[in-house]
Amino acid sequence: MSAGEEKKFVMKHVFKKYPNWDGNYYGPKEEHFGVPWRIRILKKSEFEFVYLDCLKLEKDHFWSIRTKIDNKALNEKHKDRTRNHSFYNDHKSYNAFSENSRLREYLIDGKLTVDFEIEMIEMSGIEIPKVRKFDDDVAKEFSDIVLSTGSQKFYVNKMYLSLHSTYFKSLFLGNFEESEKSIIELKDIDPYYFQKFLEVLYGEAAITDDCVSGILKLADMYDSKTTTERCQEFLIHKSEHLLRDKFHVAVKYNLEELKKKCFSELKTAKDCHSILPDTPSQFSYELWEELFSKAIRVPN
Repeated sequence: MSAGEEKKFVMKHVFKKYPNWDGNYYGPKEEHFGVPWRIRILKKSEFEFVYLDCLKLEKDHFWSIRTKIDNKALNEKHKDRTRNHSFYNDHKSYNAFSENSRLREYLIDGKLTVDFEIEMIEMSGIEIPKVRKFDDDVAKEFSDIVLSTGSQKFYVNKMYLSLHSTYFKSLFLGNFEESEKSIIELKDIDPYYFQKFLEVLYGEAAITDDCVSGILKLADMYDSKTTTERCQEFLIHKSEHLLRDKFHVAVKYNLEELKKKCFSELKTAKDCHSILPDTPSQFSYELWEELFSKAIRVPN
């Protein structure tokens, strides 16, 4: 997997009732990078544990996932809330919290929020599910160029990619050394997101909250308006990302319709404050003017 923030995903669940009896309490199962995950609380006598479970089934071959986990909601008072952890066949849970009856300290209005940010450092022995294959016999038959990323090869059509990407149009039809090659290596591109980018470009319903940022990054890099528009439609109509996250994506990739949608959801001054950046330079002067104008028109 290549470097970049798109390797990260968030697992968050609000337990609306504090666990009053011994047993397991589960959050919903979510799939990220082709692997199912779940947050779990185990109450056992006077002890309480909070786990991040990897629900990948055991198979004949060995698999492993190396991660860095930021325990954002719990242990926020401690400096060591970020830890490295490896999941594999017979070691599929990360113990994020194990204290003697201290979960009550983290209750807000009687609810317990568990919030992890997980960075995928390395995966091995795991095949990520594909909506469409770009390396089977059909793809090879109709392909006239092979794009290589990492150890994966994608058999595609020059004309189709050229119609939907000015980058590939220049690469295939311009006066470049690569134009004469039958196999072109795309350096520093994560094959997972390139697979998803191609799936969207070919009309597949492959966009999820897990991969939309990675697809948008490639759509911007390759100047693919079709892919960008499909990502924007997903973020407007289907995404469950927080308003702040969607607004920052809209600003980063100039998604005007998404930005308008986010502005329409700013109902209070608190909403306006929630989307502010970590540093002022992240927003342009014009955008700050828009935000200020909006903030003075909405109730506190």
